[in-house]
Amino acid sequence: MDIDLGLEGNVVLVTGSATGLGHSCAEAFSRQGANVALAAPNLDDLAHASDRLHALGEGEIFGLEVDVRNRDHLAALVEETVDQYGGIDHLVTGPRPLEPARFLDVSDEDWFRGFDRLFMSVVWAIRESYPHLEDSDQGSVVTVADPVIPALADELPMATAYGRAVQGLTESQATTFAPDVRVNAVVPGPHETEDLEKFLARRVEAGEFTDIALAWETLLADCPYESPGDPLDLGKVVTFLSSQHASFVNGATVPVDGGSGL
Repeated sequence: MDIDLGLEGNVVLVTGSATGLGHSCAEAFSRQGANVALAAPNLDDLAHASDRLHALGEGEIFGLEVDVRNRDHLAALVEETVDQYGGIDHLVTGPRPLEPARFLDVSDEDWFRGFDRLFMSVVWAIRESYPHLEDSDQGSVVTVADPVIPALADELPMATAYGRAVQGLTESQATTFAPDVRVNAVVPGPHETEDLEKFLARRVEAGEFTDIALAWETLLADCPYESPGDPLDLGKVVTFLSSQHASFVNGATVPVDGGSGL
């Protein structure tokens, strides 16, 4: 049985929430009875995610097709969420799917696209949501970075660089918004998600690993655990940070990495 965090009836907007860790965050809130707004760029993924949460959770669910690189899309998402539920109590910015590319192979155009996708999307989501979070008596933001995995650091320079930038944004806005709105960050390590499984499968196909088992073993080389984390457990950490049980936790960056020492 999940611990009751007092989130029933709260309104939560979760970006990047149709798949992966973002979806696990949405599931954790839904299981607490919160009303969740999903956002993702793919309608099929959104429909599947919505149906799944309707079956598992207790709160209301709706989803909107959103390209987080587009500020107007995020503004429309916030407006639609408020129209549906009457306000926003919590914002969670979910991670984007991993896109491997070594530093010297990343073009200027890719860096700029990554900037909008991985950093400015968080800025825009917070900016658009803030007036509604401020109106709530328990407004909170949790930013969930892309997984930072030492074994793959050389293949994910953008995720690493912009993830650090989001952590800095979290710290600065925590000071600016307190005490009306708390802002915290979660930094995942390796979790057993479909996104990461696909990422590793591509590495196997590229000949970097002989099989998927070796890929996982290499991925977990710096982690004292022999298996990856349960994505829902990360979602539960996010729900705790959003709840009044964490009312004096602000500006924190919480590693959920099994002790990898990120």
